[in-house]
Amino acid sequence: MTSRSPGARVRVPRAEREAQMLDVAEQVFSLRGMQAATMDEIAELVGVTKPLIYDYFGSKEGLFVATIERARGQLLTALIDSWVARPSAPPRERVRGAVHAFFSFVDEHAQAFALLRTEGSLIGDACASVERIRQQTAKAFAEGLATLPAFAGLEPRRVTVMAEVVIGGCERLAVWRTTHPGTSADEATELVVTTIWDGLSSVPDG
Repeated sequence: MTSRSPGARVRVPRAEREAQMLDVAEQVFSLRGMQAATMDEIAELVGVTKPLIYDYFGSKEGLFVATIERARGQLLTALIDSWVARPSAPPRERVRGAVHAFFSFVDEHAQAFALLRTEGSLIGDACASVERIRQQTAKAFAEGLATLPAFAGLEPRRVTVMAEVVIGGCERLAVWRTTHPGTSADEATELVVTTIWDGLSSVPDG
C-alpha cells in the first residue's frame, strides 16, 4: 500500500476537474447571481487555485457561459431522447413526452434553470448563450413535430412557429412555478398540452 504525504495534491483528470468546477460554479452562480459570485469562492469550494479556473475557462464570464452551455446540451439530449423513445405512440402522447421532458429537466436541474432566469443582467457571450438555448430547444421541438404524420406536409416555417409557441409557454410556466410551488412536472405538462394542443376551447366554461 502506497502512502501519500499530508498535503500532497492528487492529480485529477482534466475532464473530471472541469466537471467539478462546473458543478460548483452552477451552484454559486444560481445562489448569488453572476455579478456577485466570485472566482475566489468557487476556487475554494472546488479545492483548486483561482488561476487554474482561469486556465480552464479564461474568465468568470467564460465559466458562466460554460455552465449554461452544459445545461443546454443536457436539455437538448433530454428532448431528443423523448421524441425517439416512443416512435409509434399517438402524436399527442409524443408531444406530451417532449413537454414532460422539459419540465423534468427543470426540476432535476433547478440550479441550471436558475442561471437562465438571470438573463436581464447578462451581456455579451452569456446573453448570446441563453438565446442559443432557446433557439436550439425550439429547433429540437420543431424537428420532433415534423416527424408526426399530421405535421409532415406543413410548411417548415409554420412548424417552427408552433415549436416556438410551445417552448415559450413551457418556459414561462417553468418560471411561474419557481414562485408558486406545488405544481408538479406532470401537472405542468398537462396544462401546456391541454392549452396548446387541445386548444383553449377544451377548457370548461367558467
